[in-house]
Amino acid sequence: MARNYQTNDVYNEINVSERNKAERKADPKIFFYKEGNPFLGFMHFLRRNPVPPKQIDEKRLVEDLTDYVKKSTCNAIIVIIIFFIFIMALIIAMVDPRIDPMFVIGALTVVALILIIILIIKNLINKEDHNKYTKLDYKNYVIRKAIEGEVQELVYEPRFGLPNSVYEDLNVILDGNMYRKEDFITGKYHNVYFAQSDLVVEYKDNSSSATYFKGRWVGFNYPKQFQGTVIVKDKNFFYVAKRKDLGDIQLENPLFNEMFTVKSSDMHLAYYLLTPQIMERLMYLKQNAKGTIIACFKDGILHVFINNGENSFEPNLRQINLMSDIQKFKYNFSLVSGIAAILNVDNNVYVQGDTQATINPMY
Repeated sequence: MARNYQTNDVYNEINVSERNKAERKADPKIFFYKEGNPFLGFMHFLRRNPVPPKQIDEKRLVEDLTDYVKKSTCNAIIVIIIFFIFIMALIIAMVDPRIDPMFVIGALTVVALILIIILIIKNLINKEDHNKYTKLDYKNYVIRKAIEGEVQELVYEPRFGLPNSVYEDLNVILDGNMYRKEDFITGKYHNVYFAQSDLVVEYKDNSSSATYFKGRWVGFNYPKQFQGTVIVKDKNFFYVAKRKDLGDIQLENPLFNEMFTVKSSDMHLAYYLLTPQIMERLMYLKQNAKGTIIACFKDGILHVFINNGENSFEPNLRQINLMSDIQKFKYNFSLVSGIAAILNVDNNVYVQGDTQATINPMY
């Protein structure tokens, strides 16, 4: 079957739902490349033509998005009017017994159908022009303008993020029945490969709902490779997955033990990774992240979950301000660069000693 690509759409993936299903069933190991940027493996299931980024005219970019917002607002007003008509019809029919409810509903249904036909005709006339800039073009441009000078090999994919099977394999936070990720950004910052995405994990059924995680996931390719798992959990985070395969670890820093619970597959590995410097940086991060945090060291990758209830970058298209949004994303990205600085991922912060020889980390 031929793929129906739109030649001017950079994000013309054939079937996002199909890719998500494939991601969930995949072996988590295939998502991490062994050479170069390991996080590029997250795009293993990406299916689209390689289309070069659009050349951006800043003035027209703002004009196109302003026009898009006006059209969307007009459509929303029509939908609200239709809804309001039905509500008023029901109220009138219930209040005045002299009015035949079926007649009122029938007449107003005709009016609503006319409005719907007008809306359809309007949208057909104003059919999307693929030469116009979109919200995704805007976000792509803002992100690149904000961090391209600091980040090498920058890749931005708005419909990607931490794969579901990787999240489940980490087994750090409870797994819900609703999993949404977006705004995948990866590249090399200070010679360290990183990735980040927004992430929401929820559980919903007919009687209850809970948000297990809402915030940002950030991954770092750690300078020294190792095998095993160490989890550092903020004691104020309550939706942590139960791990009977990991043992509790008490460290020598009493303040750290008050703030975090540590579990590890190997006691020596925990002592090796959680040096005094690393513990100080994790405590600093907790105090400055505006939310609860969990750090998971697993097989050479450091995963940090910042549960702050925020979306890392979602522009307000009703009040477009290009320079303000660029500065806003620079500030938001400081959470990523700040983690690199706080954890000192781009330097060797290990205390050299007998423990290093005991666990034989991989290089």
